[in-house]
Amino acid sequence: MLLFVYGTLKQGGKYHCYLDEAELVEERATAKGSLYDTGMGYPAMVLSKDCQVEGEIYDIPDVLWPALDYLEDYSGNPEIDLYDKKKIQVEVDGKAVETLVYLAKDEKLLKNQSPQEIGK
Repeated sequence: MLLFVYGTLKQGGKYHCYLDEAELVEERATAKGSLYDTGMGYPAMVLSKDCQVEGEIYDIPDVLWPALDYLEDYSGNPEIDLYDKKKIQVEVDGKAVETLVYLAKDEKLLKNQSPQEIGK
């Protein structure tokens, strides 16, 4: 399954090593959303029709999902998770591509909006 990454999992990000065994499918993709500085060294994304988030798309082997879910504090339990994993449409060269993305679920993560400069 494809994953849209927008912060520390991108190339050059501090957690990019989690994607060593994943295949980079697209270096330039955009999603409708906004990025927030969590104040904890990583960004949080929420869906938004008004803004765009730039990111990359990776084809994630099944064996990597547990580590990524752990990194993103996603267990599938909405009562305790900080992030949610959802299917969204992202744009690549004018075409829609369906991917998964980790989205902020806990409003405490949404401190300072700083589009595109977070996670670099």
